[in-house]
Amino acid sequence: MALVTGFGNVVLVTMYKLTLEWMEEGRERSQTFTSAQATKCPGAIRIGRSKEQCDLVPSETESSLSRLHVEIFLNTNTNNFWVRNLTRDRPSAKRNPIIVDGQKIMDGEIKIETGSQIQMGKITLKIRAIEQLEVEQTERVSGQPVYGIKCPSGHILPYNYLGLFCPHCGKGIQSGESEVLK
Repeated sequence: MALVTGFGNVVLVTMYKLTLEWMEEGRERSQTFTSAQATKCPGAIRIGRSKEQCDLVPSETESSLSRLHVEIFLNTNTNNFWVRNLTRDRPSAKRNPIIVDGQKIMDGEIKIETGSQIQMGKITLKIRAIEQLEVEQTERVSGQPVYGIKCPSGHILPYNYLGLFCPHCGKGIQSGESEVLK
């Protein structure tokens, strides 16, 4: 979930760090996610009760959460974070709402920012911090072509994305064809 743009000899990579906090068993807890981390669903941070499907499982005893309840993702078109309710596709009697900054969300997605609150069942997550940093990476040395790697969807990225996820489509980049970076 990083955004890559190129300008001549330099590629700008937007990296992020997202910190969530919540109360659990009377104690304040927090967890930070970064664009360099692998998540259970590439390009998203999933929250719920299922350790197999979620990156954040607030409490093993919290039955008011669905196994797969909420997804936070970076919209690379706007470079903003958004949240969606993952129970939206269930029959209406089995859907669990989320409340984002006082607004009930059953369908659709809503933009979040530092200070936003996401209530799921009895758990309220607060977005403590969103940090974004543009990192310049020089891509050419003495006029010679520089090579990159092609993700499974065809996006061309610098080699330092090998082993990470494509910031455009979220697919894992374990290997791929070499391409000349323009």
